[in-house]
Amino acid sequence: MEEVNGGSSKPTPSFTPASDWRSSTICQFFARGRCRNGITCPFSHAQNREETRPPTNALRHPLSMRPQLDSRSHIPCRFYQQGSCTKGEKCQFAHDVQHTIAQTVVMDDGFKEGPMAETSVPETWCRELKGAFVYFGDGIVVTKVSFPADYSAVRISNLPRDSTASSVVDLARSLGFTVAADRIRVSSAVGDDGVHCVADIRVEDTHFSRRFCAVLAYRKGDDALQAVSINAAMSPLTTSHRRVDSKKVHCSWHKPTKRAWLNYSMQGVATKVSSKFSAGLYKVLDQKVRCEEPTRSAGKRNPLAWTVRLLDVPVHATEEDITKSIPSVRAPGHVELGASSYDTDLCAANTSIESLLLRAGPLERWEGAAEGSGKRFKAKAWFMNDADARQAVKLSHDTPLSFNKFGRLTVQLVHSARLKVPARVYDVVEQEITEHKQTWASQHLIYMAYPPDSHGLRVLKIEGEIAGDVAKAKTALEKIVDGEVLIKDGKPVWSPSFAAHGDAHQVIKQLERELGILIVRDRRRARLQLLGPRPQRQKAQQALVELAQSKPSSVVYSIELDAELFSRAFKGGYRAITAAIGQDKVVVDVTSRPRRILVAGSEIDYRLAREILLNGDGSKGKSFASWTKQENDTTASACAVCWTKAENPVHTACKHVYCAGCFEDLCLAGAHSGASIRCQGDADTCGVVLPRKELAKHISSAALDEILETAFTTYAARHAHELKNCPTPDCIQLYRASKARAPPLPTHQQDGADAGAHDEDHQNRDDDKDDNDNDADDASESPFFKCPSCLVATCTSCHIPHEAQTCAEYRDLCSSGGSSKLPEATKKELGIKHCPDCGIMIEKASGCNHMCCTHCGAHICWVCLKTFSEGTVVYDHMQRRHGEIGVEFFPEFV
Repeated sequence: MEEVNGGSSKPTPSFTPASDWRSSTICQFFARGRCRNGITCPFSHAQNREETRPPTNALRHPLSMRPQLDSRSHIPCRFYQQGSCTKGEKCQFAHDVQHTIAQTVVMDDGFKEGPMAETSVPETWCRELKGAFVYFGDGIVVTKVSFPADYSAVRISNLPRDSTASSVVDLARSLGFTVAADRIRVSSAVGDDGVHCVADIRVEDTHFSRRFCAVLAYRKGDDALQAVSINAAMSPLTTSHRRVDSKKVHCSWHKPTKRAWLNYSMQGVATKVSSKFSAGLYKVLDQKVRCEEPTRSAGKRNPLAWTVRLLDVPVHATEEDITKSIPSVRAPGHVELGASSYDTDLCAANTSIESLLLRAGPLERWEGAAEGSGKRFKAKAWFMNDADARQAVKLSHDTPLSFNKFGRLTVQLVHSARLKVPARVYDVVEQEITEHKQTWASQHLIYMAYPPDSHGLRVLKIEGEIAGDVAKAKTALEKIVDGEVLIKDGKPVWSPSFAAHGDAHQVIKQLERELGILIVRDRRRARLQLLGPRPQRQKAQQALVELAQSKPSSVVYSIELDAELFSRAFKGGYRAITAAIGQDKVVVDVTSRPRRILVAGSEIDYRLAREILLNGDGSKGKSFASWTKQENDTTASACAVCWTKAENPVHTACKHVYCAGCFEDLCLAGAHSGASIRCQGDADTCGVVLPRKELAKHISSAALDEILETAFTTYAARHAHELKNCPTPDCIQLYRASKARAPPLPTHQQDGADAGAHDEDHQNRDDDKDDNDNDADDASESPFFKCPSCLVATCTSCHIPHEAQTCAEYRDLCSSGGSSKLPEATKKELGIKHCPDCGIMIEKASGCNHMCCTHCGAHICWVCLKTFSEGTVVYDHMQRRHGEIGVEFFPEFV
């Protein structure tokens, strides 16, 4: 029986003639550059030269009003390269790019990522360390230190509803303030008088908010505007590979869909087709669609009375796409397609979503949605800081779409953790990581291991919507890539021969090859780290313990190298020594000051090495010149630190090579010294300051963070008068000392505080004595530092917690005996004094009068509490100033 359309909510269609009238009619959507049907469109796609109106985008702005140079014109059109772009010359993306599109990886949540996406987090070279924002320059030197207290903020309300960051900049300028646009956030607010704007301004100026509010309050004509000080929560853009960041958001919204009506003459067939669609057995373009129960139209003469209505049909679907999965015996007599649920260009939709997110703050990166499978468009955005990302979720999640009144936007905060590890490390721990993947997947976490870069480093990433789960997964991943320290009887297994490149090193490399593991020789900490499958590590442990026991525990002798000896060592002396006493026994250390050759052997070995270095190798009839020739033959591949063939070589831009481990040791030594990290190639004559970007290319994320933290620790110790420690024991937070000087407190009341604010020579106490009689008005106004870790409020002027009192009031209380601090007599009985630099209490149990503060690193004379930068200078001072170094008080040391 021939089937004809029957009654339904749609009128019965007429049969289409063989010659379709639509083929000669210009497609209006194609003329506007928005037709999605391509060659399947029944209307003509011939160029219409007589357009009646300029094409518009979804935001209803004429295209002629757009900037002439569209930044998208430099981006290759992926649809053009796939041969499926339907926009022709009207496409805003480039059609003349010859290279292929990078392959994408589809994540479990449907979001796509290119193979190298997010492999490198934009490095800001700013870290949040000990409560401070620390900036680093080339050579990993500290260039700036700021604190949250250095920032202040104001909120301006009752601004015009069309206010922008630029207009707020102009307003601030009219009041005498210069503010950058990226320090301003403008948002909408609803008040009693309607919609208006609110602007938050945050700048690095402690007094900005107070001065701004005062100026605006007294300015005539701006009575409607109001400004109040708010918490300056905005922080500098920091990078950290040791914490979970929350700067990323996922945005998604429903793609445009349409409805379809399938008309049948028989109820049974219509019911079967409906059930198949509902069960997902019949699909449209591989997508499940919603289906309603068959309905019968009114009227008795309608031959196609039964209608099956499909919902959420992909907007690109044609009649052929809809009937493709339906067997021919159940094919509908007629198919009617409805209109699109909304008609918006995808580029315009992306722009609209991006603009919505920008209300919360500036974006670091934006990846708009692209055409693809699935029922939703999905875009990703990275904000400059976590707070803006959280604000974007708060402002934009579940809000109506401007281009689809029936649709809503979903915005989800994504927590991410990244680690950068050497490829050789990943290769041996991959199996162990795989064992965790199932657990992570059950927690809806996404794990990605990106291909290695040109420097042999791989980025590992874990993402998820629950911060706690991401943090736990990150901790597990760090434990895997850090490896296991080999311990025997509670102590690390180590032999001095492990540090050299001799027989012991060859045995270690042989174990690595046989067991498929990695054994890292941590010469700085004198320990071995094992990475790889647990059964293989266990096999290696016994072999390494036996290897360490087979090497006698020798005394390590040191030969200090002045300029002349260092030159002789480099020009053949070092190689002559290794040939004479064995390479296992000799290690050169050029990162220390002074530089040294370490001999791990007997006293005879040490004397022979010293004799060779001082007098040459004439006893064997071989001069340094012959060794120099051999040295030059291997110079190109020799490490600039250990002078042996570079292991896992790192090549610098200045054409020198290092072992990967030696390169990290060089950087750590430079960070400890407080000076710029410099190349030590060509026998330490290169001296080029290593750029920070180059360091980041060659060093793992964990090692880089350790180097930066070490550099700042050294910096803080050398600026102990400016950067003070929180007085709470074991609290690592720092704060900036107030520039206002308060009269010093009585000596016996300075527990946890600076002991007199000594200068470098501590000779100015008498000069400042007259100042002690001044009133403490300035000090009483000094701000308090409230530690974010222990919540203790400390006066930044006198460095003592007295939040409810001024410095003068607290000093009076101390003078009257009302203090609960540790009495001076008790401290003297216990042998406790204060570090002159950081103020921490120090107890001397034994030894000479040279003390070293473990907190700030200051070298101290225990008798007069004078501080020095180096320990050797302390002994000269003690002999010259006090006549002895104090060991007579401890006979066992004499």
